[in-house]
Parts: sequence; structure tokens; C-alpha cells
Amino acid sequence: ITRNVFKNFKMKTLIFIMLVACVASAAYGALVCGTDYCEKNPCIQPPLVCPKNTEHRARHAGKCACCPACVTLLGEGATCKIYSKELGETPSAVCKEPLKCIKRVCTKLV
Repeated sequence: ITRNVFKNFKMKTLIFIMLVACVASAAYGALVCGTDYCEKNPCIQPPLVCPKNTEHRARHAGKCACCPACVTLLGEGATCKIYSKELGETPSAVCKEPLKCIKRVCTKLV
């Protein structure tokens, strides 16, 4: 019986720690970027001319994704990455709409 109690305690503790980490991550992103960060800190960058097979995104690069970027669009089955602009992650390639990055693969939702 004590073994099961210990396992349950460990699982509940792990879930609690993961929940706290998620909340802290979201709060950190909101504290760092906020809702008006880009308006208060405009990107100073020359206009971009994007190469073929890429898409211009006005807010995709730089701190809090305030700067423009050329982004490669990935097709179905391509390897992808889920990212968080609040944490400063801005990939150079994303899944084409309506595809979604699921388990690191661009996947069509049915």
C-alpha cells in the first residue's frame, strides 16, 4: 500500500511542477513582451525582399517577434518545430496553412 501511495504522490508532484512551469513560462512571456512591446520598441530593419518559395511576415523575427522575416513554408509531411514567440523563438520555416505542426511533422487536420 505504501508503494502505491508513494507513486501517487510522485505523480501529483510531477503534475503540479509541470503546471507551475507552464504558468511561469506564460507569465514570463507576458512580462517580457507584454501586449504593446512592439509598439513601444519598433523594429529598425531595412525592408525585406523575400526569395521565391518564402512568405513575408511583418512580425516574425527579433525579440518578441516584432521584426519582419522571410519564412519558408513547409508542405505536408515535412519536419517542423512548434515555437513560442514570447520566449524569443522564431523559426525560419513553418507549416503551410492549413497544416499544423503535430509531433514535429506538418500534418493535415481532418
